[in-house]
Formats: sequence, structure tokens, C-alpha cells
Amino acid sequence: MNVLIVGGGLTGSFLAQVLLQEGQQITVIEKRPASADRLQAMLPAIRVIAGDGDDPATLEQAGIRAADVVVATTGDDEDNLVVCLLARQEFRVRRTLARVNNPKNEWLFTANMGVDVWVSQAHVMADLMREEIAKTL
Repeated sequence: MNVLIVGGGLTGSFLAQVLLQEGQQITVIEKRPASADRLQAMLPAIRVIAGDGDDPATLEQAGIRAADVVVATTGDDEDNLVVCLLARQEFRVRRTLARVNNPKNEWLFTANMGVDVWVSQAHVMADLMREEIAKTL
């Protein structure tokens, strides 16, 4: 599978590493050039593009038209929404996933905004902790 990840920070780089180990073809777009260089050195088997994932030209350069899945993992909810909306509306990517940084923004991450699946780290953590607390009661 061809996966395009926008955002090469902790979440995006870890996801790239996991998917690479599973044999997926990975491209990462990272806005910060120094972070892009570090990621490329850390994972030489993936393709890293230094650029803005909100920019259609950068998405084209990264090969979005060949992507089976686009995953937006930046630290900015607005950027993640724009990435998914562009992927779906402009490039007709089959599947989009987005990271939600602020739980108050979860309601924005809908199919109408180009998001198939959203993951809120705060939401996931709270659910896991709530389950573990329930085990002790």
C-alpha cells in the first residue's frame, strides 16, 4: 500500500516506522527542513519531502495521486483538516485519516470535511485510562 503521511513529528515518524516495518511504501511531508533531514536519515527507506502539506504543489510532488491513504498527523488541527479536504476533493484519495490535537475540534473532522477516520490522542488516552480505572473498582 502507498501511504502519504503529512507531518513528520513524533506521531508521523513513529507511524512511518511502523508501516515501513509492515512493508508499506511510505512518503512523508514535513514542513520543517531540519526535521525532514533528520527523518530521512533515521528512515532512509522512506521518501521525505520538505514542504507544506497544505500546498497542492507539494502534495503533487509527494505523489498524492498514487496514494492509497493520506494520513494527516501535524500538530495543527486546521492543517490536518486542509490536508484531508485536499486529498479527498482535489486528488480523490480513497481513504483519509486525521489526528485531532484538541478534543474540542473533534466535531469538525467529518466526511464532509474529507476525513474518513479521526484519532484524538486525548480521547484515546482518556478511554484507556477510564477502562483501567474501572478494572480497579
